[in-house]
Amino acid sequence: MTPQDIAADQFGVPIESTLERRERLANMADIQYGQERIFPELVEALMREVPEGSNVLEVGAATGLLTRQLLARAGHVTALEPSAGMLRRLLASDVAESENLSVVRGMVEDLRPESFYEIAVVTFTPRRGVGLLRLLLELAIRVLDRVVILLEVENTMDWAYLARAAAVQGFDVRVNIVTSQPSATGQRKHAAILVVDVAEWEPHFPGEEAWGVSDARETDVPYPAPRGAATRLVRFFLASGDRAMLVNTDPKGVERLYGNLRTAAHRLGREELTVRRHGTSIQLVRLPRTGETAE
Repeated sequence: MTPQDIAADQFGVPIESTLERRERLANMADIQYGQERIFPELVEALMREVPEGSNVLEVGAATGLLTRQLLARAGHVTALEPSAGMLRRLLASDVAESENLSVVRGMVEDLRPESFYEIAVVTFTPRRGVGLLRLLLELAIRVLDRVVILLEVENTMDWAYLARAAAVQGFDVRVNIVTSQPSATGQRKHAAILVVDVAEWEPHFPGEEAWGVSDARETDVPYPAPRGAATRLVRFFLASGDRAMLVNTDPKGVERLYGNLRTAAHRLGREELTVRRHGTSIQLVRLPRTGETAE
């Protein structure tokens, strides 16, 4: 398998050509990238899904078309964008003057493992098919409340695939198809808002019940945790074939061990397992292969 094949499997499209196009478009004069997809009714519906004062990750911020709207409602916005050209335009605008804005270049997979957000807003991502589900799973371990995803509905069924695939994974999903007022020519715009609740997510395996704590192998880690304990635990879990592992330690050491386990999981198997807090313990859960849901 070539690197291009691996990228296409991960993102659902050959991502390099998509990013190159994004960079070319950033060099166009007076660009407001994505404006043809945005309409007032969609912005209004989106903002209803963003609690006031929340800590928001904006995935695919581009030149800041929706960043301004999010800043007016959220407590803090982290604008994530892989294109240097798009970010250059965002930083040159008055949006960048906000003290409540952080700007990060990269993709979701490039975020630091310890980065957490209350809400993630994904705006018309170029990812397709199984790449959308991979994106959702990547966000689910970083977001505490919900992931809000804007998708096209015309000439694509990606929104329907993602809604079904997310439900199979055990997420609560709500779909809102938003329609604009008719234009002077009578035409309307349409878009889908998928709201995925990740706060109470328990990974679900097709054909089986969700794996809860009662199904997990348990292990105890002394406090303070020995050097390299998180890395050894993740390696053991990946090699064991177990579906879940419950890690117990002294309450004083839970937060640090949790962070170390997330870092180790991101480095050694970010597409194979997720790490979640479970009361005063920590749970390692193996993720199902995304191909199992792409029927």
